[in-house]
Amino acid sequence: MGQISMEIMSLPGSLLGGNQQRIIQLVEQAQSAKAPTARFIENFSRYYTPAVMLIAALIVIVPPLAMGGDWDTWIYRGLALLLIACPCALVLSTPAAIASGLAVGTRRGLLIKGGNALETIGKVNAIAFDKTGTLTEGKPRVTETVAFGKNEEKDVIALAAAVETGSSHPLAKAIINRAEASGIAVPPAQDASATAGKAVHATVVGRRLAVGSPSHAANVVVIGKHEQSAIEGLEDRGNTVAVLFDEGTREAIGLIALRDEPRRDAPEGIARLKAMGVRSVMLTGDNRRTAQAIAKGLGIEWSAELLPQDKLDLVNEMKRTTKVAMVGDGINDAPALATADVGIAMGGGTDVAIETADAALLKSRVTDVAHLVALSRATMANIHQNVVFALALKGLFLVTSVLGITGLWIAVLADTGATAIVTLNALRLLRFKGAKSNDDERDDGTSSRPLIPAESY
Repeated sequence: MGQISMEIMSLPGSLLGGNQQRIIQLVEQAQSAKAPTARFIENFSRYYTPAVMLIAALIVIVPPLAMGGDWDTWIYRGLALLLIACPCALVLSTPAAIASGLAVGTRRGLLIKGGNALETIGKVNAIAFDKTGTLTEGKPRVTETVAFGKNEEKDVIALAAAVETGSSHPLAKAIINRAEASGIAVPPAQDASATAGKAVHATVVGRRLAVGSPSHAANVVVIGKHEQSAIEGLEDRGNTVAVLFDEGTREAIGLIALRDEPRRDAPEGIARLKAMGVRSVMLTGDNRRTAQAIAKGLGIEWSAELLPQDKLDLVNEMKRTTKVAMVGDGINDAPALATADVGIAMGGGTDVAIETADAALLKSRVTDVAHLVALSRATMANIHQNVVFALALKGLFLVTSVLGITGLWIAVLADTGATAIVTLNALRLLRFKGAKSNDDERDDGTSSRPLIPAESY
């Protein structure tokens, strides 16, 4: 059994027809999705408008009939009340702010799929980050190679690259690239297969070889004290270790250490979230030592050795006590992205992740997660300001109109002015500068702890 290479072609108008088409579709989706607050205001207006018309009719009819009032005076006051009670400013208070928030977000590379997502993002108290490709660059490189027995380091690279040939995994590409960069000849491989999340297998020069995680290798071959010590030393330095072993003779051939460096803005992004009162957690399928080394540099909680289902379970567990956002970039992250209260995809991630998420960071910056939360909170604050102002102004002039203190023209100016002021206040969001950086509250990058106790793994 060999390997099959396929190339998927698509029409320009299809979902896979390029980032531009996909972004256009997401923007259209965002424009059509209404925020819960906007829906509430619209529902409120359905009852508010008939109620105001009834009150105006009573003001016109009751005083002349019951108290002998002048018809002209009370008709005038009833009309003034209808004008001032017009819910234009109230109805515009939310969509104007949402539209401004979505516009400034898109301008900053924060693509948010509608008002619902924009409103919810600011309410999250915890954010779970996938490690590879999200907190890290997603471009691992081989840092060290260890050969066991009579094998040489170049043999370990050559055989591992042969096994990994045809794999699209970032670690596989890193091993193959190392072989090519070093000018090492890679022998052909046959009968390639993979065990999800554990190892890749192939027959190379008559030997059934595999490249897998240390935990999987320990279940298949004998890992001695020397080999285990080498693995632990590499992991303590923040490396992901791949074990090359022979499934036939059940012996370890060598180790390949790979490291995926954290994004340069990751520490700042985590620090800004912490300053905003948002808890950050790193979820990874990597080993505990590597996860701890990466998390220590970022000052973030962590949970390691997780399969996609484990990430999903942890997100569900966190949702029981607080609102949770999930940030990821791969197909494996899609279930957790869909389950979280808000899913956030890195712009350089897979189509599946971006389609599943509620927002996308087109510039793939960790600091943009903090900007996203800050933008949501600024938008909701703007909405509250608009609603309070519109209701207070209308309440004031409703009273003065009924008492005859203000007339029809004042009512017209008050209604028009309220609408204009609410719109102008919403436009202030276009000047949004992003989440503030507070160096005094920034984490020193030395504090990290596991999300769950080690004995529960």
